[in-house]
Amino acid sequence: METSNPPKRRLEPLCDKISLPVIRAVVDDFYNRIQVHPTLAEPFSIVQDWDLHKDRLVHYWWTVSGGLPYKDYRYALGDKHAPVGVTNPLVDDWLALFHETMLDHMDADLAKRWHGMAAGIGESLRLMFAPREN
Repeated sequence: METSNPPKRRLEPLCDKISLPVIRAVVDDFYNRIQVHPTLAEPFSIVQDWDLHKDRLVHYWWTVSGGLPYKDYRYALGDKHAPVGVTNPLVDDWLALFHETMLDHMDADLAKRWHGMAAGIGESLRLMFAPREN
């Protein structure tokens, strides 16, 4: 009896579906919005160079969504976010604004998938900066 192997399914990285120009547009718009946001502007006022910050975040989202690195950036999530004073409400506001920004640049399905990744990162930040009980 002959068996045929089913064709292998090729998974397309999220970055290929979103594209680098769209990631760049979302990141640029998002951080412009942060600078005037009622709860996010003040904590993010520590950013000294917005162009560099945006460039790093475009690269970050590109690589975590499956794209090959094209710069030699290193990411230290905890170290970079410690000065912000991460709280659960701050993460909630960050995620809501990020999702709203995504929806202005892409279809809802892709935004939902990218937002799912962001929510996972938000959860990591919540755990890193959760108040410790003695």
